[in-house]
Formats: sequence, C-alpha cells, structure tokens
Amino acid sequence: MQKKERHGCLTAWLIYLIIAYSFSTILYFFKTDEMSKIAQYQISENMMLIHGSLGLLGILFSIMLFKWVKLGFWGIFSISIILFVLQLLNSNRIMSPIFIVICLVILFALLQIKKGNVSGWNNLE
Repeated sequence: MQKKERHGCLTAWLIYLIIAYSFSTILYFFKTDEMSKIAQYQISENMMLIHGSLGLLGILFSIMLFKWVKLGFWGIFSISIILFVLQLLNSNRIMSPIFIVICLVILFALLQIKKGNVSGWNNLE
C-alpha cells in the first residue's frame, strides 16, 4: 500500500475549513445580541439552527477529507450549495454567496495539486 501524501497548501486549507466551520458553529449556536450588532446581520432562530447544523456537518466533512474520504468533498460541496442558496435568499450582501463559491473552488483546485506525482483528488477513496 502506497503512503498517501498531502500538499502543504491542502493541509493548511483543510485546517482553515475546520477552524472556520467551528467558529461559525459556535457563532450560530451561541449567538448573542451583541454579536448581532457587531455583525449587522439579523437571522431567525430557525436559520441559526440550520446554519449551526451545517457548520457541524462542515467540521465532520473536513475531517473526512483529512482522512482521504471522497464523501468529505461531496459533503462540503452540498453544504456550500445549501449555504449559497440560503445566503441569496436571506441576505442583502452579495459577497457572502460569492465567498462560499470561491472557497469551494479553492478546495477543488488544491485537491488537484500533485505531491509525489499523485494529486490529492486521486488519493481520495
């Protein structure tokens, strides 16, 4: 069995995803009025639970990617599509949905970088 190697940029991006999803999960599950004023973003209780749950799934799928499970990518892809639609419907900010798409494109691009003549995408099982 060949030892799978991950490019440093991909490793850094996966760590970033885990941290970002962790912060968003905490933010949405434990949101206070002070946070709402700082963020200038009003959201209903149900939407907070949906966003927090998607954050938990994002952490899970990022860890799966770290362990070379292809389902992790498709999970992050699905979460990104759901978040994109939710942001379009519930926010007047245009950068939030665009940022979601950019993050997904970066993840896919980083999976294409080769280390030891094998891309991260080909290492996924």
